[in-house]
Amino acid sequence: MNTLPLAFISAASAMIIGQCWKVISPVFRGKPPIIRNALQSGGMPSSHTAAAASLALTAGFREGFNSSVFAVALVLTAVIAHDAVRVRGSINTIINILRKVAPQEILDEEDTLPETIGHSVKEVTAGFVLAGIVAAVFRVFFIL
Repeated sequence: MNTLPLAFISAASAMIIGQCWKVISPVFRGKPPIIRNALQSGGMPSSHTAAAASLALTAGFREGFNSSVFAVALVLTAVIAHDAVRVRGSINTIINILRKVAPQEILDEEDTLPETIGHSVKEVTAGFVLAGIVAAVFRVFFIL
């Protein structure tokens, strides 16, 4: 049962790295870091996807890729990635439409539309890449 804490640490690491990237990435475009991005959903990369995929990969490395633990984590990852693109990504589209058609006074009064909540396929793919990197590091340094 000692595999779950390591897989959890791998998942948490992937999520933290993903969220930190969202804070510092504007610096590479000549802008200041955006601290509020640390707690927001959406954006590049999908840290939820990164966490779930890192959990699955680390569990697979520890328990084997034919184990029930890996299978459960893989299904969870698929659900999270699908939700990020199809469900929450659709919400982004609706928010953008609302910003174009709603009167500015209503948008200013309400101030309830988030900047982003979902992900593009590219952002979810970046989450998978981040997960692969984190899981590979955990495999090299912690799974001997």
